[in-house]
Amino acid sequence: MQKILPKKRLNEFLINLMRDYEVIAPIKDKNTKFQVLSKDNIKNLYLKDITEVPVKDYLMPESETILEFKDNKYASREGKTRKRIIFGLRKCDLNSFLILDKVMYDKNYRNRRKNAILIGLYCEYPDKYCFCNSMELEDKYDLFFYPDKGDYYINIGSKLGEELVKSLGNSRKQVIKKLKNSKQLNNKDIQAEYKNKIWEEDAKKCLSCGACTVYCPTCNCFDFVEKQGINLNDAKKIRNQTSCQLQSFSRVAGGKIFRESRLARFKHFVFHKIVYFKNKYSKYMCVGCGRCLRVCPTHIDWVNTINRLK
Repeated sequence: MQKILPKKRLNEFLINLMRDYEVIAPIKDKNTKFQVLSKDNIKNLYLKDITEVPVKDYLMPESETILEFKDNKYASREGKTRKRIIFGLRKCDLNSFLILDKVMYDKNYRNRRKNAILIGLYCEYPDKYCFCNSMELEDKYDLFFYPDKGDYYINIGSKLGEELVKSLGNSRKQVIKKLKNSKQLNNKDIQAEYKNKIWEEDAKKCLSCGACTVYCPTCNCFDFVEKQGINLNDAKKIRNQTSCQLQSFSRVAGGKIFRESRLARFKHFVFHKIVYFKNKYSKYMCVGCGRCLRVCPTHIDWVNTINRLK
C-alpha cells in the first residue's frame, strides 16, 4: 500500500521533518546541488531533473581530519553526526550509496551512512546523458516518491521510512513508473578490449582535469597529508578527495608513476567503472547518471565509444 501526499503540501512535509532531522535536498543556486534545507532556501527546492553536483560530499567531505596528535596522545576524529534525511535522490544516486558502502570502511563514513535516511524521487525528465537503465540498478531506499499529476505516491522501503509517513493517507491506487532513457550502454563486456586503439581517440581529447571524477557520485579516490603544528608537538592527518585522472595520484615513493600516460589514466577510469569493480563486487561501479559526460569540457562520450566497439 502506497502513501499519498499532495504536491502542494511537500514543503510543509519537509519543514515538519526539519524539526527532528537535518534535511538535505536539491537546491538551485548558481548550480543545482544538495544543500541543507532551511526555511529560507526551501523556496529554491529543485526537483525537475538530476542535480549537477552529486550528494557524496555529505558522506565523504572534500577534506577532513581523520587523526590528531596532541599532548603526546593520538586521537581519532570521529565526529558526531546528527540524524539526516536526504530527500530527492534519483535512482542513480540511491545506488551510488550501495557502491560506496562496499569500499568505504572508516568509522566517519559508516557513522554518517548509519544516520542517513534516504528518500528517492522518480526521474521524470532524464536527459540525453542519462543511461541508468543500462546499469542494473537496485530499488533500495527508505521512501520513494512517484509524482503523478497533483500528488506524490510514496513507496515505503524500511521501518524508518514508514515512521516518517505514518500520518499520511493511504493511496487508493498504486503508481509505479519505469525509468526511460534515450541513451543506452549496449555492451558492457569490454574486458578483452583494453588494447583496442579506439580509446586513443578519447584520450587525445582528455585534459586530465579530473572533472569526471569530481562530479561522479561513486568516485572515492583520496590521499592523506600530515600537517605539523608550529610548536612541533601537534599534528593532524587529513584525508583529501583526489582523482585517478591526475598524474600525481599513482606516484609512489622514489618517484615512480604507474599510470604516467593520459591514455592509461583514461582507460583506468572506464575499466574501473565497467570491469574491475564488477569483477570484484558483482556490481557495476557506474550508475549511469551521465554527470561525467555533462561536465567534460571536451565532450568526451566514453559510452558512445563503447557502443562503437564491435
